[in-house]
Amino acid sequence: MAKAEEEFGASSSLEDELTCSICLSLYKNPVSLCCGHSFCKQCVQRVLGNQQQAKASYSCPLCRVELGPILELQNNFHLCNIVETYLANKGNKDKGFAAEKEEAVPCDFCLDKPQPAVKMCLICDASLCQAHLDKHSARASQKDHVLVEVGTGGSTEERRCQEHGKAFEYFCQDERLFICVLCSIAGCHKGHKILTLKEAHNMNLDDLSHTVDRLLRYKSDVSIALEELQRNKNQIETNTKTVTSLVQKKFEEIKTEINKKEKKILSDIQSIEKSQLAECAKLRKEAEEKRDELVQHLQSLQKIREQPNTFRLFNELKRVLDSISSHKFRIRKMYVPVVQLDDAAISSLQTTMRNCLFHLDTYLQGVQSECPALTRQPIVCVADWDRDSSA
Repeated sequence: MAKAEEEFGASSSLEDELTCSICLSLYKNPVSLCCGHSFCKQCVQRVLGNQQQAKASYSCPLCRVELGPILELQNNFHLCNIVETYLANKGNKDKGFAAEKEEAVPCDFCLDKPQPAVKMCLICDASLCQAHLDKHSARASQKDHVLVEVGTGGSTEERRCQEHGKAFEYFCQDERLFICVLCSIAGCHKGHKILTLKEAHNMNLDDLSHTVDRLLRYKSDVSIALEELQRNKNQIETNTKTVTSLVQKKFEEIKTEINKKEKKILSDIQSIEKSQLAECAKLRKEAEEKRDELVQHLQSLQKIREQPNTFRLFNELKRVLDSISSHKFRIRKMYVPVVQLDDAAISSLQTTMRNCLFHLDTYLQGVQSECPALTRQPIVCVADWDRDSSA
């Protein structure tokens, strides 16, 4: 009796270790995040999808560690084997877990005892076991055929020409449409630039890679712009402190007679600081919004990169590229020069203050004109996404 209770306790403890913290069931197709935690693939994809819709950064549902803009869900085959072994030894497999496993698709070329198919040829519209896949790949005439995982090729109707009823074998680059052989020979696509499906697939992957590289470069530019804005903010505050210190020191020597003048100049300086900081904050907000847009586009492209279906990859990539091209990404930068105070101007001001208060306004305006950073608006530089895209 005691032994049975110990075995039950050990089994319960092991089952807790093999339970997904999201759905609270045994792992189904477990994947691991970069932080080391594992979840059911479907569960963590649902959580990450909700985070994306909320425009939040990706984070682990368990430890909340940020995962970065580009995710890699690693299949945890070792954990999957442990779960299956546990269920086999327990003798009572989870019916829900077994039901979710897809039934094996038989090979279309096996005659007596069809073997499970390992790949599907989109050109031949057939499922192939390993033996027939080797024969299929060995033929030179079939080297350009597109092979996908079993069950990911979509329905047969999606891969057939509605006009001629034949399977899509080519891609019209002029009109960017999938076509059959009759469309290219005698149909409306005759004379157009035609590619094989494999060439079209590789072309779309190249476009995806180039777009990702371009977005990464532009994201780097945005990050540099944000750093410059932070330095500009610090410089604006330093300029303000420098001039304020000088003005306060000189006005202490003048006493009560020019207290009003002191307050007016300090107010002007604070107004300039407020205006410049407001402009800096505005540019920073714009840059952060563009960074968030870039991260969202990168996440969408990363999901498309994992899409094994050529047709869906093409449609989804076209949609994302159209969305990217419709945006006008621009970086507006801010230039704030360093304040440099002239000793000669300060000495001249002291002499003028001693000689006559009557000329105080004139000399104060002269000092301000020698500090352009206090009176001029910062220079805003623009980096245009369109120019970067055409490069």
